[in-house]
Amino acid sequence: MKIDHCLYKTIGFLNYNNSDIKGIKKELTKYKLDNESSNFLNQSYHSEFLNIMFKENGIERLYKELDYEINLVNIDTVVNLSKIELFIFNESKDDNQLTIFSLSYSINDKTIDNISNISNALNKYNTEVIYQEKTYLLKEFISEKLLNKKKFYEDNSPAEQYAGSKFKNYLILDLNHKEDERDNLLYEIGTCSKIGTIEKNDLRAPALSYKNKILENKISCFNNYDGLALLDSFTIIGSNNYNREQIYTHKTWDDIYFTIYIFNLYMKCVLQILSNDFSNNSMKKRKVFQQFYNKYFFNKISFNFLPNEIHNGIKKGLELQDDIDFISEKLETFATQVSEKNQKQQELLLLVISVIALLETPLHIDGIREIIGIKNLVIYNSSVYALLIITVVTFLVLKIRKNN
Repeated sequence: MKIDHCLYKTIGFLNYNNSDIKGIKKELTKYKLDNESSNFLNQSYHSEFLNIMFKENGIERLYKELDYEINLVNIDTVVNLSKIELFIFNESKDDNQLTIFSLSYSINDKTIDNISNISNALNKYNTEVIYQEKTYLLKEFISEKLLNKKKFYEDNSPAEQYAGSKFKNYLILDLNHKEDERDNLLYEIGTCSKIGTIEKNDLRAPALSYKNKILENKISCFNNYDGLALLDSFTIIGSNNYNREQIYTHKTWDDIYFTIYIFNLYMKCVLQILSNDFSNNSMKKRKVFQQFYNKYFFNKISFNFLPNEIHNGIKKGLELQDDIDFISEKLETFATQVSEKNQKQQELLLLVISVIALLETPLHIDGIREIIGIKNLVIYNSSVYALLIITVVTFLVLKIRKNN
């Protein structure tokens, strides 16, 4: 099955400090919108989304055009690495922040089987590659040749824990095919399954119920193409939808819609980091989540329906709402715990004030001493104080035992 046009990118994550990012940025060029693209975006997309992803006061976006020929050892296939792009999210003054990087590949032999094999190889950190007659693991090659030797895969950072030793696949395919073949291709490409797995219906084929569950995330707006967003991939398969030689379709899928995918991947990564370690300094995490939610969570990003459909389809595939609901539930539980703790502290404070008042009482009530016949003031005060202290200690012990 010959593919007419193909757009393929992989996406990775790294936490960085200022010295890391300065070294990486030295060889990169700052991304700039031309006037035509800027006018189109301003007329089509909400300003909050544009301010984050396309404006100068938003993320820092850099790129470098490349021409690296690399050989994938395990499938003996040559691909060209044509571009690296960085999306630097500057969220705070902390010295450890998050960057998403993408790598664009050109594929010469554009058959469906070959692209399936390539995308399955290039989304793994430990794929062996040969560049200029030297063998690397893919992660080592990217670190040494593209990221100024920043080892994004060794620091056990929050971003690395989320990535899980894999890159995300972004794949746009344009080919002549039967419409009833599209669902199978979406599933097999999106899940990195071997082409023909479903048709063979052998032991490795997915159950029909599981295949249908995966395809619930399908983005389907027009007859000529469908999309599928999953946790590790975003795939579009169609005909007469994407053409690298046509500037508008290429710009749309290579830049604008790809940026929507990056935007959602950033949200997913941050939410996973928060939920993975929420109990550590919960008050700070609560504030971070609220600020993050108010800044990044949009129901709509565009005045047009299609970008919103793609945005919502990606959100559904990445299960962002599940993460938000989980963190919100934990926040509600945490708020209840804080309220109960504050209430107990107030009760204890009132008790202490009451005890202090009681301890002063015997000094001012001589009538009680005379009634019970104790003439010696020292003996009276000592006896009353001792009795009060014993009473208070007993009360506190019983209260602590009850709480435990």
